Amino acid sequence: MFRKRNGSRSFSFTRLANTIVPNFFEDTSPTTTSSLAGLRKDMCYAHQLSSPNPFALDERSFYVAGVADNEAVSKKIYKALKRHGVLRADDYDDGGGKGEVDTRKIGQGFIHQLASINVMRQRELINMLFWWEEETQRLKKLVAEEKELDVMIEASEQLVAAQERRERRQERRLEQQRQEESQQEENERGAKERLDQLKFARERIRMKKRQRPSQRRADVEADKDNLMEAFYGSRSAPLAQTSGGVQDSGKPPEYYASG
Repeated sequence: MFRKRNGSRSFSFTRLANTIVPNFFEDTSPTTTSSLAGLRKDMCYAHQLSSPNPFALDERSFYVAGVADNEAVSKKIYKALKRHGVLRADDYDDGGGKGEVDTRKIGQGFIHQLASINVMRQRELINMLFWWEEETQRLKKLVAEEKELDVMIEASEQLVAAQERRERRQERRLEQQRQEESQQEENERGAKERLDQLKFARERIRMKKRQRPSQRRADVEADKDNLMEAFYGSRSAPLAQTSGGVQDSGKPPEYYASG
């Protein structure tokens, strides 16, 4: 902590690092660079996503990130950070979860708390902790957005499912309506055919009424003829020829009215 010109207090990570190790961050040679390599960040990020709690660093995280040379050292770093509150304990109740990074706990005694690793590794560790705290905030935001989208998608799926059910019901109603219309058309066709048959039978009766004795046929009288032939014959067929059993008596006798 340091005082500003207006008298208020503020925290500066650079001042803290320079206080812990003088001129520590001024050396930009490759041997003392503290930034995690892109590949190490990717490996650490992939490792966290595959863990049960992706927000919390575990005993292998520091080894995967390249801060520790082996898993044994990584476990020591994990225990030290957990013991001094840099990694939140189980009963931490300020809104953070178990094992998450709390960079506010990094103080002037940090160099002594992590005496099991050298200064360069301590510098890499500090940068890793600040980097992962930012990644945790980003990841939490994405997780919250994903959950919100899950709720919206679930509601939309229910809406679409209800709409599909309505469409299926409507299709069934339309199919039933088409079947009813088809049945009605069939009934209408049957009624029309029945009407035609009745009219044809009536016309046959009328035809038989109009036939003179010389025009009558035995099969027609016995209703054993072809109906269509009989029907059209009643209108266009010539007079039937005389055959055995029916004698042509010529013209009927003249009718003389009484005077």
